[in-house]
Amino acid sequence: MNWDDDALKLIDEVPVPPLMTYLVKLDAERRALAKNMDSVTAAIVKNTSKGYERTFGKESTEMVKAMLKGEDVDLPEAFFEDDDGELYKIDICPAKYGACTADKREMNRDILVPLRVKLKELDLTRTVLEAARTTLMSHHVFRFSIIGCPNCCMSPFFADFGIIALYKPAVKEDGCIQCKVCLLPCIEHAITLDDEKPLIDYSKCVMCGGCELACEKDVIFTEAKGYKVVVGGTGSRHPKLAQTVTEFTDREGVLTILEKAVALFKEKTAGKDELSFHQVIEKYGLESLRG
Repeated sequence: MNWDDDALKLIDEVPVPPLMTYLVKLDAERRALAKNMDSVTAAIVKNTSKGYERTFGKESTEMVKAMLKGEDVDLPEAFFEDDDGELYKIDICPAKYGACTADKREMNRDILVPLRVKLKELDLTRTVLEAARTTLMSHHVFRFSIIGCPNCCMSPFFADFGIIALYKPAVKEDGCIQCKVCLLPCIEHAITLDDEKPLIDYSKCVMCGGCELACEKDVIFTEAKGYKVVVGGTGSRHPKLAQTVTEFTDREGVLTILEKAVALFKEKTAGKDELSFHQVIEKYGLESLRG
């Protein structure tokens, strides 16, 4: 695909986090191909930029723009701390670069900080060391994944322990103007409109927060925030998707599940053949992590 000079100048100004810049160029080419064009123009890049701004929302877009200018946007320092020297690794979704709302950053930070404290308290590195029977390699590392919403841009389902932030929507009795804007972000088709207000089908709703963000009249609001916890995922020799321990819990609930998970891992690997955490979950199940 050819690129006009003006398009090349504009592409670097599209407000997205650094890890997504390669996607911007490809999206511009996608838009040009859809119009049967053999070159990307400045107009195509501008439309590409508007597409990302609609996807991320005004708040996130302004934050990323400030980051691109080198301004301090006050992202939580905890997002950028390393766990060097430990046998666990915590991955955080693009929320760490501002690609989300303040609510999502807060939910990530509110579980990340106590999670690190709890991992030190439980001495997970020592537990992994004691469970190992072979030369330490990267597959011994216990992997955590913290995700700001159920879109799961970085899948927690291939992690040993995945934490997904959730935002349960509710609807006010009055104020709906039947604008239908809330229907657009709901790709689960969990929202319908009657003559007075939106109706939410919770059997379809994944609690992503998109409808609340879209509703300009605040008729749809967040009734409760919490976390989904999944465990036992791996992308190694025999890939496994993580299984759900709980669909919705609070911060303390997450930490309690973590304590139980480490205790189960320690118990089932003590003095025995080497088992990875996903093998422990596969062999012994989830029941001891619940309740």
